[in-house]
Amino acid sequence: METVAQQRLFEKIKKLPDSLIEDISDFVDFLAFKKDKDWAKSLTIEQRKSIDEGRKDIENSDFYSHESVMEELAEYRKSKQK
Repeated sequence: METVAQQRLFEKIKKLPDSLIEDISDFVDFLAFKKDKDWAKSLTIEQRKSIDEGRKDIENSDFYSHESVMEELAEYRKSKQK
């Protein structure tokens, strides 16, 4: 027996264009995966190494702040407009 929430969800899905059905299916697959597994366990060795390197960079203050990147980008844009 369907719950009221399920019925509402099905009605919403029925109103969406067919072009979105695959996206909905992918998202439902993602939710099922998320519910059953810890996504971190599915990372590759390379992905884990990359995360570890990023953490080390942060610990060593070896990164650019958002503000400095935005300033540099603004300067670059100005130089290209001349």
